[in-house]
Amino acid sequence: MGEVGQVELLHDRRGWGVDVLMRDGAVRRYRYGSEAQARYFAAVFALGPRVLPPVTAVRRKRTRRAA
Repeated sequence: MGEVGQVELLHDRRGWGVDVLMRDGAVRRYRYGSEAQARYFAAVFALGPRVLPPVTAVRRKRTRRAA
């Protein structure tokens, strides 16, 4: 696991998230249900933990198309 290079807090129409940019160029994205959760984990990631939690695949809602 590479070292944490930069941590970015994100807010968009879907909610809150954190991008963790690794020194080796990899990007890990995490989504959270509230601003408080996202800020907490952004602070934890900024401390540079040796192991990051796994990234889970995001399930996207299927929209019905008019036939």
